Amino acid sequence: MIVTLVRHIGVTIMGINKLLGQAVFFVQDTIRAIFCRPLYSRQYTEQMIKVGICSMPIANLTAFFVGMVILLQTGYQLQQFGAKLYSAGITTVALTREMVPVFTAMVVGSRVAASIAAELGSMKITEQIDAMNALSVNPFKYLIAPRVIASTIMLPLIAIYANIVGYLGGLLVGTVLLDITPRLYYNYSLKFVSFQDIITGLSKTFVFGAIIGIVGCFYGFRTSGGAEGVGKSTTSAVVTTLILILIFDYILSSWILFFTGMM
Repeated sequence: MIVTLVRHIGVTIMGINKLLGQAVFFVQDTIRAIFCRPLYSRQYTEQMIKVGICSMPIANLTAFFVGMVILLQTGYQLQQFGAKLYSAGITTVALTREMVPVFTAMVVGSRVAASIAAELGSMKITEQIDAMNALSVNPFKYLIAPRVIASTIMLPLIAIYANIVGYLGGLLVGTVLLDITPRLYYNYSLKFVSFQDIITGLSKTFVFGAIIGIVGCFYGFRTSGGAEGVGKSTTSAVVTTLILILIFDYILSSWILFFTGMM
């Protein structure tokens, strides 16, 4: 019993180490492909449309209701102490620093990572990627670099719009349910939020966007086993993306608080 357990633990650790090693080499090849020629501009444009414009509706819908919920919860709590006006500033800061970047990354990441993994996984099992290698077309340059760059660039742009939509969601709840006038809501939002809060939130989205693109491409490229393998790769890509977003959110938040505290 003990021997079997130890063997199982050892096999699991070896599998994780192998996966991490493959991921490191994959990221290395991706970075190399991004900075070498030729530049497939059409691929970059298509991926930016797929990742950015097509993800706007679900990202904005999420941000709108997140803004409503945060304002609703904080407003009713602070109303008991006669400080409901402060809920506008608290909501705005929470949205810009944490809620919008994380929720946007998780919603868009689930959609984009699954799409990329399924698309590249289908190409892998149908040997289209092998055909590209045979024709001397670098799949990292043609397939992976545009997707990683598109997700890295477009996620911050989506987050900017999501911040505005989340602010409007909080404004709606504050005006209708808490009797906070739009002018007071605006004034208290400006009183609390700072330019550093906005930059802090947006800086995270660049990292989250890179994670989404790399994870989706990584699991898509290592797909095997036919249609079942595509399903497994898609599921793994989504789960890994969500976990890494939460992990890196904590890491980045800790670094930002440390360095801003030192300044």
